[in-house]
Amino acid sequence: MTTISVLVTCSPEQINTSLNALAYCEALAQHATIGQVFFYQQGVLHANGMIAPGTGDIHFPTRWATLANQYKLPLRVCVGAATKRGIIDQEQADELGISQPTLHSSFEQVGLGEFFSELHQSSKLVQF
Repeated sequence: MTTISVLVTCSPEQINTSLNALAYCEALAQHATIGQVFFYQQGVLHANGMIAPGTGDIHFPTRWATLANQYKLPLRVCVGAATKRGIIDQEQADELGISQPTLHSSFEQVGLGEFFSELHQSSKLVQF
């Protein structure tokens, strides 16, 4: 079976592109293996667990989490890009003396090295 990596660099504010990424991953997961969904640059904002969208707005962290749970997809976030944007996990919060993490619980922070290691196991990379 084909393994595909997905790279999300678009901000959640780019609603159409973000929805396309979600729809693509959902359709793809039904007939192929997604090795990883990696969030980089502005894409790390999809992992912000502190986002509170307005009424009728899309809550992307929850949508990604639902997709990941349904298809057992790893949602990986670049730790460097996330930290620059205030998205930190519990370990970083403890180190920085911050009372709580901002990383949504369905996402994991990894370095670029882990992204590239998994990428070598994939036959294709698709970017949004």
